[in-house]
Amino acid sequence: MIEVKNLQKTYRSHGQTVGLLGVDFTVPSGQIVGILGENGAGKTTLLRCIAELLPHKGTALLDGKPASAQYERISYITGEGSYYPALTVAAYGQLLADLHPAFDPARYAKFLEFFSLHGSDVIGRLSTGQRARVELAAGFAKRVPYYLMDEPFLGKDPFTRRDFLKLMSATLTGEETLLLSTHYIEDVEHFLDRALILHEGRIAEDLSLDTLPAGDSLLAHMATACHWDPQRYLQFEDE
Repeated sequence: MIEVKNLQKTYRSHGQTVGLLGVDFTVPSGQIVGILGENGAGKTTLLRCIAELLPHKGTALLDGKPASAQYERISYITGEGSYYPALTVAAYGQLLADLHPAFDPARYAKFLEFFSLHGSDVIGRLSTGQRARVELAAGFAKRVPYYLMDEPFLGKDPFTRRDFLKLMSATLTGEETLLLSTHYIEDVEHFLDRALILHEGRIAEDLSLDTLPAGDSLLAHMATACHWDPQRYLQFEDE
C-alpha cells in the first residue's frame, strides 16, 4: 500500500509558490493508477518525492516504509532515462543485475527482443525513442511490487505504446502496484484502475475508472478538473 500524507515540494517562480502544495491519497496494493495533469501540475515532482529522489515535506510510505529504506522493492522508470550513455545495452543490463537484486536478465532479454534492440547497441548512439525503450526494458526487468513510471512512453510511436501496454499487462501478476504519469491518456485509459488528476499542485479529482459512465472519457474529466477553456484561443486571434 502507498500512503501519501500532506506531501509538499514547493518552488518560487515569478513571485509565486508552485510545485506540490499538499497532496493526500492512498493506493491499495495491486492497483494501477494514472497520475495525470497539464505540464507543470506536479506529476514528476510527486513521483520523485515518493521515490525519495527529492527532499520534501510530508510523508510517502510504501508498506509503511519510505522508498529510501527499500529500493530493492521499487522500479523507477522515466522517459528521461536513468541509463549510462557510454554503455552498450548488454553492459547496462549486466550493471543492473549486479546492483539490483530483483533484476531478471531473462526478462530484460525478452523486452529487448520485443523492442528490436541489440546487446551491442551503444545507448548514447540510439535515437530518443530507442533510448526510451531501453529504459522501459530495464525498468520492467526488475520483478518488484512497486513501479513508479514517469512519462515512460516518451518518443514512442502509437503502435509501440499499445503493444507495450499489452505486453506489460500480460507480464504483471496483478499484485504489483503502478503509478503511471503520462500524457497519452487515450492509450492508457483502459489499462488504469484509477486516475489522480493534478492541477496546480493539488489533486483536483480522484476518479475510479469503474465508475466512469459509458460514453464519458477520462480526457473530458481532466479538461473539467483542470479548468481548460477550449475557446481561450479566441482571445488571441487577430482582429
